[in-house]
Amino acid sequence: MRNNQQLFERFSNSNIFLLVTAIFFSKIIAFVLMEYDILIINLGGGSDANYYNSYAEGFTDTAVNIWPVLLRWLNDFGLYSRDLTTYFLFFLSLIAIPIMVVRLSGITFKRNQKYYLYALLVCLIHPTIFFFSTDIFRDIFMAFSFLLGCLTVKWFLSSHSVFGTVFYFLLSVVIGFFLIEIRPYLGYAYLLSLLFLKIKFTKSRAFYLGLLYLGLLFAANYLGVLDLLTEYRSGFEESEGGSTLGLSFSNPILFIPNFIISFLGQMLGLYITNPLALVLFVLETVPFFFMLIYVLKNIKLADSFVRFLIIFFIFYGSVWLIGNDNLGTAVRLRIYNYLAIYISFFYILRLKRSSFRKSSSNRV
Repeated sequence: MRNNQQLFERFSNSNIFLLVTAIFFSKIIAFVLMEYDILIINLGGGSDANYYNSYAEGFTDTAVNIWPVLLRWLNDFGLYSRDLTTYFLFFLSLIAIPIMVVRLSGITFKRNQKYYLYALLVCLIHPTIFFFSTDIFRDIFMAFSFLLGCLTVKWFLSSHSVFGTVFYFLLSVVIGFFLIEIRPYLGYAYLLSLLFLKIKFTKSRAFYLGLLYLGLLFAANYLGVLDLLTEYRSGFEESEGGSTLGLSFSNPILFIPNFIISFLGQMLGLYITNPLALVLFVLETVPFFFMLIYVLKNIKLADSFVRFLIIFFIFYGSVWLIGNDNLGTAVRLRIYNYLAIYISFFYILRLKRSSFRKSSSNRV
């Protein structure tokens, strides 16, 4: 706890506030520059914003998920505008998502300004969240919907009344089915995580459960249960963008090593091919990695809500780490894994700080 306190006490609240403010307005300036095509950033993974706009305006009739359907519904009522929708998504990325991460972490500005500002900072420096708020991509809306679902799960778990428990649980399930309509495996991972809330973690138990889970994945792949994912992954080799890692899960013996390499290359972004990938590694992966290590070291403190986030991290991450083999796509797929760890980190940090204060006051 002392090492973490020293790390967070290194900068004053005013310095962190100035940094948060500077990044906040820098993102607004960058957004305006991108709107006028003065600044152009391409993370790869393909741009589907033009397709969504085409569907919304009725020029195509094939909907691959519910996002373009929602946009067309707005258009039918005369409420759709590509620019206005983009502004709304930018608002979600700039204000709503950081505030929701802070809220889910249980941090208040009054009690702990420093943690509050650090949590905002982590969200604001996340380049991928910013990039996918500069057009009508579905990612920011999905991230907002996912965090809204996490909020209802938290309310469900903390409710002290039967009515509240049942209401928020049902609301969580409804949001889960909505997430399925946006991205199926995101919604299924969210809903499945609700079934494993009773699992309690210790360092040793987490280690053995991790080995068991890898064993189950190996068996599932060997039996052909994961064929749909591995076949989808092989399609990246035939696409124009090609495969970034070139991994194949066709050999069952190499499944676990390839899964680990996929985690290192895609979740941790260690497959650095250009300067932009290096920027993403420094601003996204480095903070995420240290937060992940902290969560694992203090996993015994995980309550039912943090367990939900960790289990979601595992289920959701497993699907796309097996099914995806493109770094440009990976940076948008891992947003939800990163958000889950951001919340878990600050949640546990807050618990440890409260425990430390209580023990200090008792000694006095």
